[in-house]
Formats: sequence, structure tokens, C-alpha cells
Amino acid sequence: MEKIRRNNLLWIILLLLACGCLVLSCKAPGPPAKNITLPAIFSNNMVLQQGVSLPVWGKADSGGVVFVEFAGQRKRVVSGQENKWHVKLRSLKAGGPYTMKIYGADTTVFENVLVGEVWLCSGQSNMEWSVRNSKDAQREMNEANYPEIRMFTVQKEVSDRPKDDCVGEWKVRSPENVGDF
Repeated sequence: MEKIRRNNLLWIILLLLACGCLVLSCKAPGPPAKNITLPAIFSNNMVLQQGVSLPVWGKADSGGVVFVEFAGQRKRVVSGQENKWHVKLRSLKAGGPYTMKIYGADTTVFENVLVGEVWLCSGQSNMEWSVRNSKDAQREMNEANYPEIRMFTVQKEVSDRPKDDCVGEWKVRSPENVGDF
């Protein structure tokens, strides 16, 4: 009888130690990140490419934990030595609108986010021709209610080095703003 009690006591001790280890391993690897920032490409009304792993990146104080929540996914990353962080979300099919939440000690929420096709367009003056300057411009602008079409225009800037960010914003195609598309 004494042997059974000792065995039960050993099992209880082992179980408590295992639970303690599990609790310790669930703890985040650092404090919540402070001073979280993201490039301008991440904003309300953005479109993310469907069918590929979705990269999300930014900066935060080194050693802080950043959480990214989007479309039922939640990822966690620790900001590195150069205050940079990066996560990859699973590939998604076209859809939305979604909300993206990025947080640590700070919280940023992006609304009206779509997943679909993202096209990068570049060129010379022909890429600057706007709807406002097109034939039948007023009719085109009046009928331009296509909320699933978005445009991000990068402000021109000359640089002899690669840039981490740009100036620009996502716009939803609507009669009010399609003139600049």
C-alpha cells in the first residue's frame, strides 16, 4: 500500500513539473513591442496578392514582440537588432474585406483590406495619363463605382540608394477620386 502511495505521489510531482514547463514555454519570448511602424504600403484599403505567402514587415524597438492578425491567422515575431521584424502569413484566395491588426504595446488596425490581384505598373509619361484627361472623362468618372479596384500611387522621389519606404496611399476607385487613376 505504501508503494502505491509513493508511485501516485511521484506521478503527481511529474505531472506538476510537466504543467509548469508547459506554462513557461507558452510565455512570449519578450515584452510587447513598442514604437511599431509599418511602410506606407500597409494602410486602409490595401490589396494583398492572392495565392502567395503574404509578407508583413515593419520596425519596432529591438527585442519586443509584434503580433499580426489577419483573416483568421495570428503570427508572432520578435523585433531584431536593427529594429526590423517580418512575418509571412499563409496564402489566401481572393476575398475580403478584412481587417488587419498589428500590435505589441501599440496597436495599428487596417480596415477594408482585400486579397486579390496586385499589379505593379511603371513607365514614362504614358503611365501618368489620368482618367480626368481621357476622352469622355466626366462620364467615366460618374460611372466609376468599383470599390474592389484600388490604386496605390508612389510619390516620385529621386534616390541613389534603395529605400525602405515611400510616400503614397491606397485609394478605392469611386466617382470622387477616379479622376486621378
